[in-house]
Amino acid sequence: MNALPEPTCDLTLARSQMDEWGYCILADVMNTEEVDAVRERLMSQKAGEEQRGVAYHGADRKQLIKFLLNKGPAFIDLLFKPQIRGMIAHVLGPAYLLSSYNGHIAHPGGSKAFHTDQFWMPQPVVPGQPVEVKPGAITRGGNRGHHVGGNSDVPTPAIAPAFVCNAMWMLDDFTPDNGATIVVPGSHLSGRQPDHDLDDNANWVPACGKAGSVIVFEGRVWHSTGVNQSNNPRIGLTTNFCAPQFRQQENFLLGTSPEILENATDELLDLIGFKPWQGYGGYESYYETVQRGLYALGELTPDDA
Repeated sequence: MNALPEPTCDLTLARSQMDEWGYCILADVMNTEEVDAVRERLMSQKAGEEQRGVAYHGADRKQLIKFLLNKGPAFIDLLFKPQIRGMIAHVLGPAYLLSSYNGHIAHPGGSKAFHTDQFWMPQPVVPGQPVEVKPGAITRGGNRGHHVGGNSDVPTPAIAPAFVCNAMWMLDDFTPDNGATIVVPGSHLSGRQPDHDLDDNANWVPACGKAGSVIVFEGRVWHSTGVNQSNNPRIGLTTNFCAPQFRQQENFLLGTSPEILENATDELLDLIGFKPWQGYGGYESYYETVQRGLYALGELTPDDA
């Protein structure tokens, strides 16, 4: 068993840590100028949304600046950092989608919310074993903890693979004091969801690093925003990616502005879902790339002679 992940520029080591612990911390993905520019754009967006009364504040004192794809080219540039793309591909394979892209601000105080990013994944079953929770009956709060899947003491015969991978970009130094993301190393191989009553004393550790670093964690890892015990907000970005079979958290096909689409590269369009995958997501003859404003055929009749 190797040491827990620390910030590293060694991508071979980072991939090994991802496999063993379910997360890694990539150092120096952004330089100081990039951090400053992205942070300034995010905080300006935050002020504009607050001024207009549309800011999102959660009950856990976490503030989200949502749908960053529309909110500045500096955010789009980050999506193509090769270190991050390579790590996402290591977890999900060569085809994947951007699922959501949000500013993530942990204000002083707050509370923890243990979860995984693929809480929606039904528990695997063996032949003859009943399905405890039907896929369409899963809820964000109801599919967490030991109670899911029955007796937690019975070994799970199989676990689902990772279908999600998340990257948390540090725009501040992340420390134990200011609410750095906390994780349970190795929890990606547990086969279950964390439980607030029973797992508070699990091996929770803060994922710390300097501004410009990125923590990458796969979808089965138990994690939470840490409690910010400092006097200042802790600021980051989350880019959530998913396998191409699954619905994205944010609807980029509808929500992305025309200005962004007009200037988007093919690579960006593919990443946000405009390229169908294995016959899914297309219509009529549009199975290479779909476009807004082009529709499937309506009712037709033969032409009169």
